[in-house]
Amino acid sequence: MDISFSQDGLLGITVLLVIVIMIYLIMREIRLMRTNTRKLELELERDKLQILKEDNASSVQPALRLSSDQISTLKEIEESNIALETDIFMKQKTIEGRLKRLESYVKREKLDLMMDRIESEEKKI
Repeated sequence: MDISFSQDGLLGITVLLVIVIMIYLIMREIRLMRTNTRKLELELERDKLQILKEDNASSVQPALRLSSDQISTLKEIEESNIALETDIFMKQKTIEGRLKRLESYVKREKLDLMMDRIESEEKKI
């Protein structure tokens, strides 16, 4: 049994083979691109972790060198800062509430005035 191909058939098979190879190469490049991107992201995360470790290591050592008086002074300052922040927050919320109430009063008065004007115009008609 002999298999014979015409020139048109061989040309079609060649074109089909070239298309399959091109699709394979495109898919391979996309896969490699995603893999390389993921590798770069992992390296970036490793670098971030390394920087954080170095930062934590450098920040822990000076704290060990402080005396108990210095630590207590720092704690007192931190507590006073927290108290001040709480006081400031309370005052801001109070002011915001009062401003909102004032705006509501003004809006109500404007609406009352508009209602009076509408009623007077209706009476004229």
